[in-house]
Amino acid sequence: MSTSILLASLYPNPLAHAAQRAAMLAQALNSRSMEFLSVIPPAEQEGGDVKHVSLARCMNDVKTASANALIRFGMRCSATFEFGSLFESTIRHAGQAAPGLIAIAWQAHPWWPVLHNFNLMRDLSRSCLCPTLLVRQEAKRPYRHAVFASDFSCESLQTLRVAARLLPGVRITIVHTYKVPGEGHMRTAGVRDDAIDACRQTLEREVKTAYARTLEELKPESSKLTLALLPRPTGLSVTNYVNAVGADLVILSGSQRWLVDEWCWQSRARDLIGKTASDLLMITTTRRI
Repeated sequence: MSTSILLASLYPNPLAHAAQRAAMLAQALNSRSMEFLSVIPPAEQEGGDVKHVSLARCMNDVKTASANALIRFGMRCSATFEFGSLFESTIRHAGQAAPGLIAIAWQAHPWWPVLHNFNLMRDLSRSCLCPTLLVRQEAKRPYRHAVFASDFSCESLQTLRVAARLLPGVRITIVHTYKVPGEGHMRTAGVRDDAIDACRQTLEREVKTAYARTLEELKPESSKLTLALLPRPTGLSVTNYVNAVGADLVILSGSQRWLVDEWCWQSRARDLIGKTASDLLMITTTRRI
């Protein structure tokens, strides 16, 4: 896996937090190479003076961020400046440079910032098949705790394998939500609590068995993994769990699902983004269906 990091930004969105986070990750991966791709949108191109002023300010922002990355983390930085679409420019550049990670800062949007940023992260991850990091918080320290909602599928396993390589030293909690099938109907029919609890215990044993297989598959990275079971209905959710434990990173699997599952996944992901403040790492390991 390449360890170079591509930091893509759209002027005038701030890029300092994303640049610092990218430099921290590069250092953890023993990489000293980081490339800035700064894109100026069409709205900033109207009129020669406006275009030149935007370019000058954009270059100054990149110069400041790259100097900080060099001084604090010893990074060798290069920069490319383009006019146009952030998505299209990033796709083209990633195809040429083949980075190990694409980092982007949270993008301002006048109406739907959560939807806009989720769609950008998802489309970049799926189009480039490259892990895409969406930075929302100031990088005060290296990542310590990441959360990944897993169904223990092959895609989840592949996502964890990539995440473990990208996040050395980071504790990753695998969160699995589950419920007893037909529990509501059983309670309505007067089924005893101990019988329902027995069904729940059977489900938990199955999950723990799947978790044990995951640990076996991911050796030696498995030492950084832990499991959290969230039974439903209890009011607990992945979103509540992320906030409760103060996770600084949420890992998402970007592999595309069948239509209804895809809609449900996108709705849950947008809800999680809207109700948490953690950074987000989306990893896509398979092509679109």
